[in-house]
Amino acid sequence: MKTIPASFFKIIGACLFISLTIAACKKDSKTPTPAKTTGKFTFKLDGGAAITVDSANATLYSVAAVGRMMDVYAYKGGVEILEFHFAPTTGNKTAGTALGTGAFLTYMESPVLSFDSQSGSINVTTCDTVGNKVEGDFSFVAKQYPYTGGTSKSITEGHMVFTKISK
Repeated sequence: MKTIPASFFKIIGACLFISLTIAACKKDSKTPTPAKTTGKFTFKLDGGAAITVDSANATLYSVAAVGRMMDVYAYKGGVEILEFHFAPTTGNKTAGTALGTGAFLTYMESPVLSFDSQSGSINVTTCDTVGNKVEGDFSFVAKQYPYTGGTSKSITEGHMVFTKISK
């Protein structure tokens, strides 16, 4: 009967330790990180003064069932306040509560208090995913979930310009 040398178990243990360490250090790709905006991003909330975000990022990706999509995340004070999902093409996209409507736009007052688009639009005037430039205007009315009888927010005079897109 053969015995397994102790050095074999040490090697296996070291490999396991390294694998677990690498896995624990990997960043969750689903959580967008605030990045310095390369461009301009402003809007008005409920008819108030213009708000300029501190940072924003745009990400281009593909989903098998849907095709190419763009996600936009905007931050104020390090907290996400706007989140957009739409097809990366020029044109006017109707805002709604699902991607099938053209665009899904969300305003957030905190991680647990969000308002989803019920009406409005995002008009993408420039969408050059090779040259990394996206520009557009947006306005929408959003309701807090559940949508029946919830509080509404009005986002108007929105304008975004990105000169960098993550892919």
